[in-house]
Amino acid sequence: MRLTPVLLLLALVPGLVLADAKAELGTAFDKLLDAPSFRASMSDAGSGEKYVDMEFQAPDRYRIVNAQGGPTMIVVGDQAQMDIGGRMMTVPVPINSIVSAYRNEEAMRKQRETMVVEALPDATLDGEAAKVYRYTTQHPKPATATAWVGANNTLLQLEVDGGAAGRGKVVRVRYRDIGSSAIRIP
Repeated sequence: MRLTPVLLLLALVPGLVLADAKAELGTAFDKLLDAPSFRASMSDAGSGEKYVDMEFQAPDRYRIVNAQGGPTMIVVGDQAQMDIGGRMMTVPVPINSIVSAYRNEEAMRKQRETMVVEALPDATLDGEAAKVYRYTTQHPKPATATAWVGANNTLLQLEVDGGAAGRGKVVRVRYRDIGSSAIRIP
């Protein structure tokens, strides 16, 4: 009968580990949401093909560079301008509603409510030590992702399974220069 408390404790440990992993990953997401600036690159994790490079400067400024040679976009609040041949032209679409999805606190809260997180073995990413987490979520649609978190709870990279809509592709988002004062968007 003395084993019963030990068995009960062992039964609870996986739940505690999952809760800790979820809290740790949540801290990294919060840090990114609170960052005054960052740079991010999006690419195909399989082929390495780069899609876009993005810079963010709080509270609502983005520079988006299409890696396939398309025009650069500058988004400030609800207004977007596109550099076409050296001329800035206003884009008549609600681009901010699209771009702001990357920093939507309400969407992040809903995502976290359905998130199940597991800690994977630690790894290195570009020579930097990282904790690695895999998580699934049901919001806004079912998805599986892997996150690398570096020193000081800094989100280094996400890889998100594109599912059927992504035709089996895994999208990699590599973050850098989080909080850099060198990021200036006009």
